[in-house]
Amino acid sequence: MSSHHAAPPAHPYSRPATPHPQHQIGWVGLGNMGKSMALNLARNMASRQPPLPPLLVYNRTASKSQALVDEAKDMAKVCEDLVEMGQKCDLVFVSLSDDKAAKDVFAKLLEGEEKKNGKPGHREASVGKTIFVDTSTLYPETTGELERQISAVPNRYFIAAPAFGPPPMAHAGTLVFAIAGPHNAKKFVSQFLVPGVGRKVMDFGSNPERAASFKLIGNSLILSTIEMLSECMTLAEKTGVGADQFFDFVKEFYPAPSAIGYAKKILDQSFGSAEGFSLDGGIKDASHIRRLGASVDCPLPIVDVAHQHLIAARANAPPGQKLDWSSLVAGQRLASGLPAFGKREGLQRDGGRRDE
Repeated sequence: MSSHHAAPPAHPYSRPATPHPQHQIGWVGLGNMGKSMALNLARNMASRQPPLPPLLVYNRTASKSQALVDEAKDMAKVCEDLVEMGQKCDLVFVSLSDDKAAKDVFAKLLEGEEKKNGKPGHREASVGKTIFVDTSTLYPETTGELERQISAVPNRYFIAAPAFGPPPMAHAGTLVFAIAGPHNAKKFVSQFLVPGVGRKVMDFGSNPERAASFKLIGNSLILSTIEMLSECMTLAEKTGVGADQFFDFVKEFYPAPSAIGYAKKILDQSFGSAEGFSLDGGIKDASHIRRLGASVDCPLPIVDVAHQHLIAARANAPPGQKLDWSSLVAGQRLASGLPAFGKREGLQRDGGRRDE
């Protein structure tokens, strides 16, 4: 008898309803994450038999929408207006940078949906279903407000599905989604997330605020890991052991992909935000995590220090450069008497200087 355990399913649902060939799907937000997710979704839709209509895409900066359509060819089309998106689509995915943007975008989408199906209290019971899926990292209270606003009328559903993973994982279609909302809507949506956009869906029940909370808790682990690496690699540098030696240690004894990836960024001082999570986004998430902890009387000292270091990194960033959140090591370096950014140096074991 084999001792191997079967791998857990990519999503925990039975086979969902097959999408109708005329189901129209839309995507809002084409940043570092959203662009790759939208492109992978468009490919998923085009591969079905029969294929679904081209994905409608919208971004506040219109050139990003056109760039995606140019890459996707006939698998996607530009939608010029959010109200139009809400009017035309049966399923809309959203990927945005912060809570205010999410509130503004959903207000416009609902305006369009109500043009199609009627305002609350003035719509037929037989109107078609519309599902809104938010993949952003929002504060749970914001997620709850959106859910109540959207689900206040029949046949309108909200799914929280925040995505775990950096832009390279979004590009590869290997993200993990924390998903919550009405069961049948989750089941229908999951077929568009896995496979293609992601590799796994984790179900957090019917309350979208739970998925939003879990996303922040998961991000607190990643942020704390970056802070821990920053402290250890700075100490290795200051003692003359060498950050490069410590990086080898991480690969041998702490071989989590995130830990290795962020340790490599810190070692190389490769903090460009194009392939990572932006510094401003990190500060936003750290603020949300601290607020969540305070709301349940749960101290988060590592996150507190990481938040300070993120702010220090932003204040000392080279002019005009957009950095990712692993640049928080700059705050630790400053506190340790080292330049925030630039050449690494430390003491050799024999007491001489170590230049690298």
